[in-house]
Amino acid sequence: MSHPVKRYSNVGYTIKVFPDDYYSCKNITPSALTSLTLALKGFFNTYNTLHSFNYNLNNFTEVKEKQLCEFSDYHENYMQTIIHFHHFIELLLKDALRFHNENLANKLHGSTVKETELLKYLHEGKDIDAIKFTKRTVEYNTSVNRIFALPRSSFKDVIVKHRDAIKEINILRNKLLHQGSYFLPYRKLDEFIVRMILPLVQDLLFKCEDLWDGKELVEYWRYDNDYTDIDPIEEIINISEEKIMDHKAIAFYKAVGLALYQKPVGNLLRRIYEEDLIRQIYDIQNKSKKTCFVCRYDTLFLYPDINYSSPHKINKGEHYFKSGKAICTTCGFRLYNDVSEPVDYGINEEEGRIWDYTHLIEVY
Repeated sequence: MSHPVKRYSNVGYTIKVFPDDYYSCKNITPSALTSLTLALKGFFNTYNTLHSFNYNLNNFTEVKEKQLCEFSDYHENYMQTIIHFHHFIELLLKDALRFHNENLANKLHGSTVKETELLKYLHEGKDIDAIKFTKRTVEYNTSVNRIFALPRSSFKDVIVKHRDAIKEINILRNKLLHQGSYFLPYRKLDEFIVRMILPLVQDLLFKCEDLWDGKELVEYWRYDNDYTDIDPIEEIINISEEKIMDHKAIAFYKAVGLALYQKPVGNLLRRIYEEDLIRQIYDIQNKSKKTCFVCRYDTLFLYPDINYSSPHKINKGEHYFKSGKAICTTCGFRLYNDVSEPVDYGINEEEGRIWDYTHLIEVY
């Protein structure tokens, strides 16, 4: 027995404003900020994904970068980053068009007026109230062209300034959706997001005063960093101005950003206790505990630099290992020794240099 086809596309809810009256930002689509959050999480997570396949930035060759591009975990991070940054930008383009005219983000109705004529009307400042529009929104490039045709505004100034970024994110998104096989390698993704996209995002949020108040929007998309003085997005944007891209510094702030977005994640020490040999000779909970500089709890554990994924045997006697990674079991902060010391970034100075910590393992 067949069931009748249901039109699920007609039973949803249209959410155009924020659910409270405390914030006055009524000209921005709420889901745009949700996409921004998802894009940032995807980008921040690329560093952990790199290490989940036992790669590190100290010997990350082009061959290994290509190999990373072949893994579905990296695909997930990359797709989340590109698609949601694009979605955020596209929705803001349409919000800016609606601010100028409530119908301007929609497609033209019929053939009375062509798109080229509409652009001319906009450029010349003519009244478009008599022009008929459908209820379907226009495509990304059409939105961009209409913004360019509008009179000067803070939003248009941002789009003109970041014209190349606006174009590149659309190309990458289209290649991803329509080809499904094109992925920027790890370090090129760093360069693109850090040099082009994050500065654009920053300007869209905080330099469009006639549309919205960026400080009020922070509540809806940014991590809560009440417990730390570190703002990883600000730090990464500062890196964008440097001539040589410091991928290790970017990785450090990615790790901080991801932890700030995470809720408390509980016990992350399972991996070290999965190894019988290590369980017998080393109790990490009684050693190498530091204060986490992200959440301020005393639950940042330093791990000895031992490869747990390969068979190994430690002979009897005393063995010394430097720290290989740091994990906070409260906020989920995870960092590896292929980045510089936190103190090199002016962070965690009271705890000293964590990668110099020496683990003593005694085998009897």
